Amino acid sequence: MYASILITLALSTAQPYPEEFERLYTEETEITYDDLVVDVHGYKVPTRSAFRGWMLLNHAEDKLKEIGQQLKEAGITQSMPLHLILLQGTDWAMSNTTLFTLPDKKNVPNMIKTLKYIQQYIEPEIGVVIPVSGERSKLYNQQAGGALRSKHLEFCALDLVPANDITREDLHVKLKKIHSEFGQKNNVGLGLYSGVRFHIDTCGFRQW
Repeated sequence: MYASILITLALSTAQPYPEEFERLYTEETEITYDDLVVDVHGYKVPTRSAFRGWMLLNHAEDKLKEIGQQLKEAGITQSMPLHLILLQGTDWAMSNTTLFTLPDKKNVPNMIKTLKYIQQYIEPEIGVVIPVSGERSKLYNQQAGGALRSKHLEFCALDLVPANDITREDLHVKLKKIHSEFGQKNNVGLGLYSGVRFHIDTCGFRQW
């Protein structure tokens, strides 16, 4: 459908146009759906290319460099793409919201603690995990049905899915064991959702 719309629009631009507007009518690189989205256990996760478009349109380069530097200085350098911890969720059709958002600077230490816990305790047991929801605005959280005091609003929580194949039962056994051994001293909240999706934050010891 989208291809036919683009063809129709391209065919309708027969009139000459100023050279500086050429990129409105032509494509330098053909972009496909697969360039923008990766399916991860049924979740439509945006690629770095999709994030880059959002970043440039929102003039967010400097803010992102600052956040990235904070994470790097704290030792967060492995396996967790920055753009995915800024991902509000994977519902691309949510009205009046964007896929990504920027956290309040004061909340970055919250995410640093959460990422360190994931890298130290979660990933050694179940392998690389992929965020499907991180920082959220109040509006996105409300539309997504999140809790009123969701830790996603404080840049403290990540909803994740394992990159590797693992059954729901095995995943829950491992996560509960990790939480029972290390959760309380790290102030960890663990939530177990449908399929292999789960929640981790370091802003309050609890489990659901």
